[in-house]
Amino acid sequence: MKTSLIIPAYNEEHRLEPFLESIRIYLQHHRSDIYEIIIIDDGSTDATANIAKKYQRSLPMLRLLQHPTNQGKGAAVQTGVLTARGDYLIFIDADGATDISELPKMLAALATAPIAIGNRWLPGAQTIRHTWLRRLAGWVYRTYMRLYGLGRIDTMCGFKGYHRPVARELFTALQEKRWLFDTEIAYRAVHQGYLIKNFPIRWESKDGSKLASSALLKTAFRIWPLIRRLKKKKHKAAPASTT
Repeated sequence: MKTSLIIPAYNEEHRLEPFLESIRIYLQHHRSDIYEIIIIDDGSTDATANIAKKYQRSLPMLRLLQHPTNQGKGAAVQTGVLTARGDYLIFIDADGATDISELPKMLAALATAPIAIGNRWLPGAQTIRHTWLRRLAGWVYRTYMRLYGLGRIDTMCGFKGYHRPVARELFTALQEKRWLFDTEIAYRAVHQGYLIKNFPIRWESKDGSKLASSALLKTAFRIWPLIRRLKKKKHKAAPASTT
């Protein structure tokens, strides 16, 4: 199966280069694992695009797509999904919090389910340099997500994979273009009955995170309005029953 690696990036000049270097080294021994790499530069104002172009020499399967202005992480992933050519579409954060060495776990999960999501809280997972405040914010967020049937999914983890037809279906109608896009996609996938494989990963907190713990908690309170919109849209789209 061909795998497309989708990397959304916004002002990642300091974190993207070491992550791409780790991918280059990984591919020396696992060349068949990645068919293409798509970096979506979401309107960066730093050297993110130049770093991606630099690595096109050593990673010839790398494609760079650029948004003229910042549209949000969800919009960047959507662009990658709608242009990817692989059978498996996997998105991974540009900061390298999830190391590329976790990719075989993702590929194994996608061999058994149409959606696979890395999880930092399952038994066997490892979290490194995770502050107590971030852990608390994560616990509150996960507890809150149980209200919507998503308590078992690490919705905010930036390591998720889909079979291409499923990804295209879910992302084409994406409403939430920024941080909550993960929640929207997970909610719709659960309520459409897709099998989701959760698996433990090794995850390391990286300096320079754009989603602070306080912002994470604030984001949580935007979930209910999002769910209401999704329910309303689903209700309108439902065909009228006949007798």
